[in-house]
Amino acid sequence: MISRIDMALANDVQEVARVIDTLEEFGAANGIPAEQSLRFGLALDELITNIISYGLAGRGDGTITLSIEHRGGMLCAELADNGPAFDPLAAETVPPSGDIETREVGGLGLTLVKSFMDRLDYRRADGFNRLTMEMKVKAA
Repeated sequence: MISRIDMALANDVQEVARVIDTLEEFGAANGIPAEQSLRFGLALDELITNIISYGLAGRGDGTITLSIEHRGGMLCAELADNGPAFDPLAAETVPPSGDIETREVGGLGLTLVKSFMDRLDYRRADGFNRLTMEMKVKAA
């Protein structure tokens, strides 16, 4: 059993696939139900894609780190990046309205992240955004 993984990510959206693959292996090794690993992975996908697409866009010096742990019945992660300060918890997350053909793009990703997690915490420290995520793990 692997209780913790630490990853350094390139400033490239291709890294999301590596994170998802690693999370699936980690979840299976720790007896985490596939549905929960999927939800956690969707949240990480949204957050990492936003960091790369907006916070670190066009930067060659972008740094992203990810730590994932399974402890005390919780799946936990800390995602850190050296982009401009951005608190996703303070961002407006009104779900989009209207039908899919006419509504504006955006607004759904952070809403999903917030609904999937049991606890989220943001802080800015040493030039890095640091988002801590926790999800209760249900028995398989």
